[in-house]
Amino acid sequence: MDLVERLRNTPLFQFVSDDGLALVATIAQEHRVKEGGVLCRQADLGANFFLIDQGEALIQRVDDKGFQRPVGTLHEGDSFGVTSLFLPEPRDATVIARTPMRVWTIRRSDFQELLHNLPRLRRELTLPDELQARQRMPQFDWLGPLEHVVYFAHRHWISLVQALWLPTLLFVLFLAILTLVVVRRVVVFDPTYLLLGGGCLYLMVLVWHWFDWVNDHFVVTTQRISYRQRVVFLYEARSEVPIDRVQNINVIVTLVGSRLGYGLMVIETAAQTGTLALDHVPDPEEMRRAIWGQAERAQATQRATERRLMTEALSGYLGIDIEEALPDEQPEADLPSDLADELTPQKKLSPLGRAVEWLQTLHILPQVRVATPEQVLWRKHPFFLLIKMLPPLVMAAIATPLAVLAQFGMPAVLTQWGDYYAFGTLVIAVFAMAWLVWEVNDWSNDQYIVTNDRIIDVEQRPLFLRSERREASLGMIQNVRFEIPNPWAGLLNYGSVLVQTAGRGDFTFDQVGNPAEVQAEIFRRLEAYRERTRQQEAERRRREMAEWFAVYDELGQRVGAPPAPEADTGLPPFTPEVDDGTASRSQRDGEGKRTVL
Repeated sequence: MDLVERLRNTPLFQFVSDDGLALVATIAQEHRVKEGGVLCRQADLGANFFLIDQGEALIQRVDDKGFQRPVGTLHEGDSFGVTSLFLPEPRDATVIARTPMRVWTIRRSDFQELLHNLPRLRRELTLPDELQARQRMPQFDWLGPLEHVVYFAHRHWISLVQALWLPTLLFVLFLAILTLVVVRRVVVFDPTYLLLGGGCLYLMVLVWHWFDWVNDHFVVTTQRISYRQRVVFLYEARSEVPIDRVQNINVIVTLVGSRLGYGLMVIETAAQTGTLALDHVPDPEEMRRAIWGQAERAQATQRATERRLMTEALSGYLGIDIEEALPDEQPEADLPSDLADELTPQKKLSPLGRAVEWLQTLHILPQVRVATPEQVLWRKHPFFLLIKMLPPLVMAAIATPLAVLAQFGMPAVLTQWGDYYAFGTLVIAVFAMAWLVWEVNDWSNDQYIVTNDRIIDVEQRPLFLRSERREASLGMIQNVRFEIPNPWAGLLNYGSVLVQTAGRGDFTFDQVGNPAEVQAEIFRRLEAYRERTRQQEAERRRREMAEWFAVYDELGQRVGAPPAPEADTGLPPFTPEVDDGTASRSQRDGEGKRTVL
């Protein structure tokens, strides 16, 4: 069967026109795979769509406990990897050739270029329902480069009804009273303007509550849980919990909630105050499944990565050459996760911010934010520095000119005080300048720092009168929350960032500028730290295993070691089918779960 017919028989391309299939065939690459060759590995970032022309393949998966099991087989005409054509996500399973195979692959970059040049092809594709739902998810500027939204919802509509029932009742009473007055002719007047005024006021309340409801949402991504609250012009906050920090999820549904489809979700972490309560969650069971599904997937990906690193270490020690059949996909651990390659995006500055930045370039004021690959340092918003500087500036602005004029006997009305006048103004001017320097140093000494492995809060008074420095490992962070408390803070873009840890005491970055960016930076460095920790742990295990083998060889040389058992290929005589969401012939497994390749 030729390639075009093979493509037509796949679910993805079943309704694509002949000329479209011919163009898709031009970007497909043919591969001959030996028995035992690896088509793709679990935890590698998917970059290819696979179409099996000849042969069979075994699907193996490492679960979140670290156990590898066969979960299905793929046969001639089957395909997998549809998600990889659209999203760079880690593979959920390893596919190994069970027999000699002939395979066609389509790279994501080539396919996306074809969709860009031929837009109608996108409309002819038949995407899996889950992938379509993923593509409809909103995108946020705080998402990481490999982070995708898997669940998004506003608060249940009943919360909007609860906020509007009182204004609606008052408006109905207003209409009833106005109608009664007009009908009974208690007072003779034209009710038009009064009716328009009341209607406009009620409409403004409706619009305000509508936007308030729209601005609150729940988000579950492949890395975190995010809950945003925003009251228009008044208040804004966003709480974030790393997906693998979740310990318990409690769902509370009342009688009314069970009928209308909403409930209260309480997410618990290891922090003493790390409970995240989400009220009016629509279909809380769906959100709960999304959270646990991503948590288990992240754990399984980590276990698969560790297993691969151990395999590479053992094969190197034993001198075994592991041949990759299609070595064009990249392990997730090999991607640059450090922040040296991508620091925080450029921030938009207000007029006040530009003025402060100009003073900083002249080294008159210390910098509010200092970013390096090793750390990011923040100080409090410059607005609070200006408030502290205002009294000494006013005093200096008055006393300094008077001290200068006093040397020339001016103004005459004050010279009657003689030397007291000149000396006094000079003392006041010097005091004002010293006060000004004190306030600038006091503001500059309070620092919030996030390094590649620690979070630091420094509070220090000038002249070493008082100093306090608190530190915690990034690995202790459980929740990160920012809050913009009032309209004035929203206008100047400052607020507080609360970092909850598993230990005693939380870290609060008070009055910091652009708190949303601070929260995003902390989370980015947290993810980079955790990835480095996972790699270091895998390296430690590899070294331990190498030491075990070295000791084994040493003992074998002394007393003679028994022959090593033959390796288990893990290929059972019969393997149940598996549905990866794209294969043309497959079945559900016993638990109804899917392995997405």
